[in-house]
Amino acid sequence: MTSPVVLARWWREPWWARVSLALIVVAFVVLTCWNLARGGDFSFYEASARSMASSWHALLFGAFDPAATVTLDKLSGFAVPQALSIRLFGMSISAIALPQVIEGVVTVVACAVLGLRLGGRGMGLVAAAAAASTPIFVSMFAHPMEDGLLTMALAVAVVWWQRAVLTARWWPLLFCAVFIGVGFQAKMMSAWFVLPALIVGTLLTSDGLRRGFVRAGALTASAVVASVAWITAIALVPGGSRPYIDGSTDDDVFAMVFGYNGLDRFAPGAVPGSVGSSTSTGGVGATLSAIVHALAGHGATSGGTSSSATKLFELPLVTQIGWLYPAAIAGIVLGLWRWWPRTKRAGTGPRPDEGAPGARARFALVAVAAIWLVTSAAVLSFTRVPHTAYVAALGVPLVLLTAVAWGEGVRLLRSASRLRRLVLPAIAIAQGAWWAVLVSEARLPGILLIPAVAVGAAGAVVGIVAAVSAGRLARVAPAALALALLCLPIATSLQVLDDARDGSGGDAYVGVTAQKGNPDETFAVSPPAPWGGTAGLTPAVSQLVDTARAHGGGTGGQALMVTDSWAISAQIIDATGADVLTDGGYSGHVPVFTAARLKDLVHTGRARLFAVAAGAPESDPVREVATGSGCRQIGEWSFSAAHEGGDVNKVSGVALYACGGA
Repeated sequence: MTSPVVLARWWREPWWARVSLALIVVAFVVLTCWNLARGGDFSFYEASARSMASSWHALLFGAFDPAATVTLDKLSGFAVPQALSIRLFGMSISAIALPQVIEGVVTVVACAVLGLRLGGRGMGLVAAAAAASTPIFVSMFAHPMEDGLLTMALAVAVVWWQRAVLTARWWPLLFCAVFIGVGFQAKMMSAWFVLPALIVGTLLTSDGLRRGFVRAGALTASAVVASVAWITAIALVPGGSRPYIDGSTDDDVFAMVFGYNGLDRFAPGAVPGSVGSSTSTGGVGATLSAIVHALAGHGATSGGTSSSATKLFELPLVTQIGWLYPAAIAGIVLGLWRWWPRTKRAGTGPRPDEGAPGARARFALVAVAAIWLVTSAAVLSFTRVPHTAYVAALGVPLVLLTAVAWGEGVRLLRSASRLRRLVLPAIAIAQGAWWAVLVSEARLPGILLIPAVAVGAAGAVVGIVAAVSAGRLARVAPAALALALLCLPIATSLQVLDDARDGSGGDAYVGVTAQKGNPDETFAVSPPAPWGGTAGLTPAVSQLVDTARAHGGGTGGQALMVTDSWAISAQIIDATGADVLTDGGYSGHVPVFTAARLKDLVHTGRARLFAVAAGAPESDPVREVATGSGCRQIGEWSFSAAHEGGDVNKVSGVALYACGGA
């Protein structure tokens, strides 16, 4: 194990460094909060957050509806802060989105801490600035999405891992494992993207393979235990005492987590009991077939971006995460080159930094960032990406490697070799060449693009002059080159000040390309909306709710209605908090209720009104009961794509039935 070192801490840094970090955080908060009250738009998860806020039982199991009859289609850890925020501030879009802003601030500060302990205050500030200006971060942390808690948890986990290897102590490894577990509650197996990197990093920083394997094994085991402890507890609760598990056909939380939200992304049906297994032969053959199709670039495109080896270099993903690809590659090369352990040869002098406290830990952190980046990129390339925020998995390692490239480039600016002094300006120029490719696709407005290009060009010129003249402009060159590296991500992220160029809770992005908007759309700063916002009902759904209430729905312990489509119930729960029972789950194929169970609800008076989505199959239990004897239709509405909008477009219409004397 590397010798213990004194940990660098931001409160020990000069006042100007602390003020600079504070300004970066403030700028990030301004960007993320500018449209916070407009940041909803995906009623499925918003409805769950409101339901979880209504009772501790619903919160405990991550229920979709206030009555806690069915869970979300994934683990609900990301929605717990949202539900608690609703309980504290009341229901509003801002209350739901506020926890993500806090998670974003923690992520930016975590990157600053990692950079500080890796290469000093300059590297920490560049890491913080890069994180605060990463487009997908600026949009994602402003909307209620599960990716925010995942990103924060993994960034904090790496901070604890770094502390463990710098101090040669065990307990920070356990905290690292706990935060990986927190990330698992947010987005399940996506939290394990970082594990291969941390295992390798732990081995690199341990004295001897035996000690390394013990520490790596302890970290892995602790992370797995922290990840699955909660779902194991849920599985031990009898089915009648908890909500039905969405995403599974047999009420199995493990099938939901590891099948529906895991291997089913590669091969539907690979895990028995998941929703996909009912429509696929599954198994090893299906998995191999899916991988072959992915490698060939023929992945499925329904509901997201296709599986493709070049996906991360193409629209709409590349403009959200890919601005710093060249700098990150340079960071890998420069970081490993500087800190790679070398055996001293006879007749040679000591290598700079050889044996310095923390040198091995710094080398290991660069390796961790590189492996984490490659692992995340590989998984995202060969599986379907349902929405753009998935690429946030690349954000933290990209930020750290960019900071390494800048820090090592600044160090080389002081070299006696002119060639080495030109390394950082060369990285800035390489970034400029890459940006020339992206700019035409990103379609940045001229009012942002022109100043950014001017700042970047000026920074590169200052860097070149400082490198060639070996001393002139030396003081301002590092800051100028940092701006040269970050000018285009900053300009891209500033587009969120225009609500039309910001994303949503269903698909976070910055710009106009991902929403297929008008390429000539004028950039205009929207009025700030940091607090408030309420979810509304479309006209047809509003009429549906009014009719249900007029017929006694929601009174005397009776549910407002039972429906077979979350696209109907989610909008109602989100806007009103009403008790709406939902069959089918998110996929529409989850057997939450049987016809016999629904008839029993009618008999006991728990439910009398049934909203049947247009086109529901005859085997649908809700339709079977609603169209059976003792029921009558009391209303019917069509949803117009031109006027209704939102999730309700997933169904074309709905009919309301009254049963049992309602």
